[in-house]
Amino acid sequence: MIPTVPAEELFLDQEERYEIFTVKAAERPHLVAYQEEQHIPTQAQDSSDHVHVAKAKEALAGSRGEEKKDDAEHSDEGRLPPPLVDGCDLPGWRRHRLAYAASSDEVEGMLNIGVGSTLFRRADQLSYPCRLSRCGDFQTKIIDELAVIPPSAEMDADIVDCDECSQCNAGMAIPATRFAIDYEQRNIPAKILGATKHWAAMPTQDTGGWAFENLVQRFGNIAWRFSDIHGEMMTLSTYNKYISTVEGQTDDSPLAIYDAEFGDEDSPTSVLLGEYKVPTCFSPDLFGLAISSNDDGNTGDDDARPPYRWILIGPERSGTGLHVDPLWTNAWVTVLQGLKRWLLFPPCTPQEQIGMIEGQPQISSSIWFRDYYEKVTSPDWPREWRPVEVLQYPGETVFVPNGWPHLVLNLKLTVAVTHNYASEFGPFERMWREVATDEPRFARRWYAGMLINRPDLADRVQIYHGKAIAADEEWALSFGNLTVN
Repeated sequence: MIPTVPAEELFLDQEERYEIFTVKAAERPHLVAYQEEQHIPTQAQDSSDHVHVAKAKEALAGSRGEEKKDDAEHSDEGRLPPPLVDGCDLPGWRRHRLAYAASSDEVEGMLNIGVGSTLFRRADQLSYPCRLSRCGDFQTKIIDELAVIPPSAEMDADIVDCDECSQCNAGMAIPATRFAIDYEQRNIPAKILGATKHWAAMPTQDTGGWAFENLVQRFGNIAWRFSDIHGEMMTLSTYNKYISTVEGQTDDSPLAIYDAEFGDEDSPTSVLLGEYKVPTCFSPDLFGLAISSNDDGNTGDDDARPPYRWILIGPERSGTGLHVDPLWTNAWVTVLQGLKRWLLFPPCTPQEQIGMIEGQPQISSSIWFRDYYEKVTSPDWPREWRPVEVLQYPGETVFVPNGWPHLVLNLKLTVAVTHNYASEFGPFERMWREVATDEPRFARRWYAGMLINRPDLADRVQIYHGKAIAADEEWALSFGNLTVN
């Protein structure tokens, strides 16, 4: 006898769809209004993110039977079709879109996936859980191949042992680990083994650690963040259902959790901070020098530092699109469950050649691998732009040097933790300039901490900042003079 599965376990209910829809609309607002025929986003009169999100929510309200505004407010070009009843889709979320009826702006119910579904998913969309596909004459790239074929010897990252690289080099004015000298100072990527010894977060045969199913049991009713850019959140139990049912399994680039607040004191997930440690091979985080703005030493809203630690959770085909980490910081990422494929490009690589086009939205990781991977790994790709490629397994840590464009594709359901940090051996003056420009309040507290604990760094700041003011550089003028006392 074939066991029956309750419908509520197979399909998302209205409230769950609404949770997912609002996160999707905030994640990629440029896909909320989409022009199917030209495969480009429509240009609304007001293209700000909040307007896109408001339109998306309005469309969803209509599909739920709620009162919605007169359609005359929107032109035919910018109108939103109703979202999927079984999956609260955005019109532009999938690469190949939906099939529209020729005689109407409504979508015909040719293939019902959920009860009452009025939208049709094309067969090539349903293939996405298995592969990244190209249309026409393009080749097909199988995710399973990326999961088993190792990077070429010329592109593979150095592999180092955490314990061995944590030893300090002798004869240096400032104590430095071997890793700091060999990799932070040379600014090259590496894969580190052995950093998760004694981590409670690391799943074992005896403990669940941060295995996804264990996190769902512990924190299923807790809302998690998906980005630092917007405030939309979703409970882990809803997210678990999303990635387990039709909606998540047919998304070509599923939603992934990027929660920078999991360690906040007032968060139920703050206990996770005690279940892992920063690997000992890295140099101390210079941002930790920043002092509190309060006389009593207690931290408050003014003491918040830029986001620097995240828990990352995502299913197959999710990932992080091509980007450069902010504030000239280094980063480390440790996988606790799953499998990741990385590409890291030398800072000299022209960004437009790898799909980082100024003023255009970030290309999602799965689509980037489909459209660019063969190009950048071919023998014809310039040697000086050749990326470092990493296949990362559980227990392994990837070091991301500052200034390197990089992207990551999850090849299995993956849980990871990551920190960004300001290195002693990074481009300190460039780092100061960016922090003073983008985070001036934090920069003042950082500088005050340098005066107390690292006067050598404070001297470098004073010299660099003074020269910038003398040269009438706008960023330095807007920041103002440094107070030395």
